[in-house]
Amino acid sequence: MYAAKKRYALAMTAVSALLILTGCSDGAPPVANGSESESCTPRDPDLKTLTDGTLTVAQYEYPPFSMSDTPNTLTGLEGDILTKFAEMECLTLTVNKGDSAAMITSVATGRADTTLGSWYRTKERAEKVRLSAPVVTSPFSAVAREEVASVDELAELQIGVGQGLIGIDKLKAVLGENLKVYQNDDATYEDIKAGRVDGTVQGYIAAHSYIQKHGIEGFTVTILDPDKRLPATVQAGQTNFPVNKDNEQLGQALDSVIAELRSSGELDKIAEKYDLDATVMNPGEPNLL
Repeated sequence: MYAAKKRYALAMTAVSALLILTGCSDGAPPVANGSESESCTPRDPDLKTLTDGTLTVAQYEYPPFSMSDTPNTLTGLEGDILTKFAEMECLTLTVNKGDSAAMITSVATGRADTTLGSWYRTKERAEKVRLSAPVVTSPFSAVAREEVASVDELAELQIGVGQGLIGIDKLKAVLGENLKVYQNDDATYEDIKAGRVDGTVQGYIAAHSYIQKHGIEGFTVTILDPDKRLPATVQAGQTNFPVNKDNEQLGQALDSVIAELRSSGELDKIAEKYDLDATVMNPGEPNLL
């Protein structure tokens, strides 16, 4: 049902414009707490972070959600939000780059305040980290030469996925030997380009971006029909900013800022900045996959 109702909004996304995503940084870094400037008043004066005056973010490149073209800057659908959050809290950004597989662990073990890169709200992640309010929605989709709308059609193909994909165990149960797991999404798309696998499964927004990033032609992105065997197809995934379970205050501050930016229309503007329909920034009531 979700795919049938919502496909039109995301399908109208001007995905070709994602090629110009780089170089979209907004202004100078925010002023840190305790710096010489007294012009910055933190939105939440008693907010605690790993390093006083700094928001430490674990980051990997995942356009159009997470980009960092220059040291300690963030852009993208989620990067712009964290940049704005840091500014509102008078925090300086420290961006620690790494592989996608290390992001959640970095937050859970206290090496980063938060992370970004289309991390869906899931029951499994909720056991490890404190999940923020929903940020972006990007339905589970198939990438293949022909339109693949059903899980049964998907099961007939050789599919590659990055190891950080949500619901990968469920996908293994359905695809069996037809599933190949890669270290990351870039490796997956390189093998798609080389013809070693038939396609992949990914969020709708990121799938379009990766097709263009790797110069892959003749492939289509199709939102998968709901299928109970793959829970991520039944409820659209909602991204979030995970924080350490011991820092509820930071989680609440993020929740509040997300709500404020959504109410003011700022999140819609961010979506439009990256040539996406504003519906992607309005995921509805929180869910857990």
